[in-house]
Amino acid sequence: MPHDPIFLEIEVKGNDTEDSFETNLHCSRADCGEIVNIDSDGPKTIQRVSCPKHGFLISFPQKAALLEFVRCLANTILAASGHKLIEQGAASILGGNDSLHGIVN
Repeated sequence: MPHDPIFLEIEVKGNDTEDSFETNLHCSRADCGEIVNIDSDGPKTIQRVSCPKHGFLISFPQKAALLEFVRCLANTILAASGHKLIEQGAASILGGNDSLHGIVN
């Protein structure tokens, strides 16, 4: 069964001083590059990911699912570059203004 394309790309920055990572999700529709917005009514509600330019991109059933998706995407990049991976259940920070700014390990 074919899957709809996911128009998200991730940027992962390491912070060796704090032994942590920062991730940023960007819209990849038409090589847009805009940082996406996350809209929700709380951690146990649907998390809607949208681009300021292209609108709705994808949704997740709750915050935990969104963070796990980000962790898996980030770990793909980290593994390819030989870095330590973000552990399941690692502490994370969901930035203000409904934007996804970071996940830390």
